[in-house]
Amino acid sequence: MTKENLKVVIKEFHESTLPEIIERDVLFDFSILNSPINKVITIIGPRRAGKTYFLFQIMKQLTGKGLDITDIIYINFEDERIMPMKGEDLQYILDAYFELYEKKANPFVFLDEIQNITGWDRFVRRLNDRGLTLFITGSNSRMLGREIATSLRGRTLTQEIFPFSFKEFLHAKGIRSEKNLVYGKMRHRIRSLYEDYFFSGGYPEVALIEDKSTKGRILQDYFNTIFYKDLVDRYRIKNTELLKQWLNTLIMNLSSLISFSKIENDFKSRGMKLSRATLSSFAGYVEDIFFGFFVEMYSESPRKRQVNPKKFYLIDVAMHNYLTFKFSENRGRILENLVFLELRRRGIPIFYYKTSRGHEVDFLIKTKGKWNLIQVCYDLTHIDTFSREKKALLTGLNELGIDEGTIITNTEKRVEQSGKHTLDIVPVWEWLSV
Repeated sequence: MTKENLKVVIKEFHESTLPEIIERDVLFDFSILNSPINKVITIIGPRRAGKTYFLFQIMKQLTGKGLDITDIIYINFEDERIMPMKGEDLQYILDAYFELYEKKANPFVFLDEIQNITGWDRFVRRLNDRGLTLFITGSNSRMLGREIATSLRGRTLTQEIFPFSFKEFLHAKGIRSEKNLVYGKMRHRIRSLYEDYFFSGGYPEVALIEDKSTKGRILQDYFNTIFYKDLVDRYRIKNTELLKQWLNTLIMNLSSLISFSKIENDFKSRGMKLSRATLSSFAGYVEDIFFGFFVEMYSESPRKRQVNPKKFYLIDVAMHNYLTFKFSENRGRILENLVFLELRRRGIPIFYYKTSRGHEVDFLIKTKGKWNLIQVCYDLTHIDTFSREKKALLTGLNELGIDEGTIITNTEKRVEQSGKHTLDIVPVWEWLSV
C-alpha cells in the first residue's frame, strides 16, 4: 500500500457522482457539527441494513448545504487497492489528501469498515483531538457498536440504522410521505404495498426485488452469513448445532415470551447439553449483532425485570416468513414484531406489561414524559378475542392511571369509549405511515 494508491482512491471518489440513494427517515442532527462538543459519529446496525448508504446520505446533505465534495475524505477499508494496511499506515490517508489539496484544512472524514485495520482507534482519537469531524462504520462480524464506544472512550455518538421502516419502504416504491397520505388517492396502493412489506420485510436489497424465490435465497444467505461470520467465527462457538437450534427457536417464536429454563429443559430432552448461562450468553450475542431484541416486563424492581421471561423480536419479519412455514398461523405475532421495530426506530423505551391478575399488554412505552399502553391484535372480529384484548388493556390503564390506550390491528379503525378510558383502534399500515 502506498500514498499513490490512496491518492487514486480519494481522487476517484471526488470525481464520481454519489450513488442514488433512498433517503432514510433517520435524520442526522447537523447542529452537532457546529457545537463545541466534537464527537465521532458511529453508524451501527444489522448486516445489510444500509449503513454505507446512510454515510452517502449524510454526504449528500453536507454538499447540499454548500460543502464541496473535495472537503470530504471517504475510505472504504474493503477496497483491495489500499490493502493490506496497518494502523501506522493510516496517517498516509491525510498525507495523500493534503498532497492532493494543499490549501484544504479540515476535511470531513468518513471511514467505512474501519475494523479491518488493527490500531484504528488510536488514529481516530488523534484526528478527533485535532478537531476533525469523523464518521465511522464497523461490521458486526469484527467490531460491534459497543466495542467502538469502548475503544473511543466516550468520544462517540451512535446512530442506529435498521432495515426500512414502512415509510422508507413506500419511498423505495416511489411514494413520498406527506400529511394525510393514507386518506388520499394512493390509499389502496399503500394498502397493497403494506401486504408486501408485511411478508417481505424491510431489508433494502430484498425490498427492491419482486421475485419471491430470489428474496428467499437472499434471506437464506443473510442467515447463513450471520450464523457463520457474526456468531460462530466471531464468538468461536464450537457447538454449532446448539446455536442453530437456539436461533431457530427464536425465529419460530418471534413476539413471544422466552423462558430460558423451559428451553434448557426442552433441549436437554432432545439430548443437547447446555446450561442457562450458555443460553444467556447466546441471547447477548443475538442482541449484540442486531439479529433480534429481548424486551423485559415492566417493574420498578430490577430483580423482577431480570427473573421474568423476556419477549423476543426479530430485526426483520422476513427472516421468519421466508425461513419457516408458519406465516399464516403467526400473523398476529408478525404484526406485533412490526410494531416493536417501529417503536424501536423511534428511540422509545419499551417494556411489556403484566397486570396484577396476569393479563399481558404487549407494549408499555414512554413518550414525552407520559406512559402509554399499546395492545396489538391482528383480527378483532371475534368477540372473544376482542373482549380478552380489551380487558387486558383496560386493566393495565386502570392500574397505571392512564386515560387513553391504543389497539393496533390489521384493518380495523374506530374509537371506543369505555368508562373514563378512550381506546384508539387503528390499522397498522396507517399507524406505520404517520
